[in-house]
Amino acid sequence: MKSISIVFVTMFFLLFSTQSTLYSQITSPLIIDHTCEGLYQIPMSWIDSAQANIKWHYAHTSHGGQLTTGLERIENNDPAYDIARGFSTLPNVPDALCIFDGQEGDTYISPEEYWRTTAGMNLTRDVLNHNPTINVSQWSWCCQPNSYSADDIQAYLDSISVLEAEFPEVTFIYITGNAQTGPGNHYNQNLAQGYNRYLRNEQIRGYCIANNKVLFDFADIDCWWYNPTSEEWELSTYEYWNGNDSVTVPFEHPQYNINQAAHTSYENCENKGKAVWWMMAELAGWDSLTGLFKEPSGFESYSLSQNYPNPFDQHTDIRYTIYDIRF
Repeated sequence: MKSISIVFVTMFFLLFSTQSTLYSQITSPLIIDHTCEGLYQIPMSWIDSAQANIKWHYAHTSHGGQLTTGLERIENNDPAYDIARGFSTLPNVPDALCIFDGQEGDTYISPEEYWRTTAGMNLTRDVLNHNPTINVSQWSWCCQPNSYSADDIQAYLDSISVLEAEFPEVTFIYITGNAQTGPGNHYNQNLAQGYNRYLRNEQIRGYCIANNKVLFDFADIDCWWYNPTSEEWELSTYEYWNGNDSVTVPFEHPQYNINQAAHTSYENCENKGKAVWWMMAELAGWDSLTGLFKEPSGFESYSLSQNYPNPFDQHTDIRYTIYDIRF
């Protein structure tokens, strides 16, 4: 009697019109922080799924380059984590996380060129309208939260919510500002600015938690370092007197206080790259809490794609794809 072994090759194709709906239907927030750096905890099937199904629009200034630097260093160490990064263009590379870096015609993107002005929001609209397969969009701060007011941050939150309403098939990623403001930091030692940055980041976190958003907590990753000797996480903080109380303010861990790439250490960049992969796997459907697929809306269809060898005598591997069609 012939035996058949089943090889599960799971690729969830999330379809909404011409774009894939990912985490835009969430009922709870997704917070990507220092606890999401366990790259090898992510099953490779979900890395594959992210590479197959996610097209990422990522606009940023120099600090935001920490994410792409980290992704490139991870890829150089292990080609399974392949990315394809196009500057002002969207690559079409199979088996790679495809990234549209910047806006059309520019790759150094200030707030005014993504969300802060009508012209900037139109640049974001142009990228999404001209590249209908993009289903994730994100902009990254430089040091603006050091001096921004609560109203400035609210303007950021409001603008992203407008874009979310216009592009419901795109998942917009919120992000905190870097934490490079603290004692002894090579980049910025202004403690008052560090306190303001902390308040503004807390404002962003509070909004995302209250409104079920996806947040890449850039600042949190800055502040925590895993000590391989003690095998414990260390949080870097300083005390700041705000006129009424002494406030404990997290800031970039001294372990990262070196300008190797994008104003920080290679290690910090790699940590952020690992967190990006965690985020993308979650967006693709992986549930990090259970290790299972997040139950979709809509229905699933199954397509037998190939078996090997074919024809066969005693044994064959059957490979099939699972499609999740959402409406």
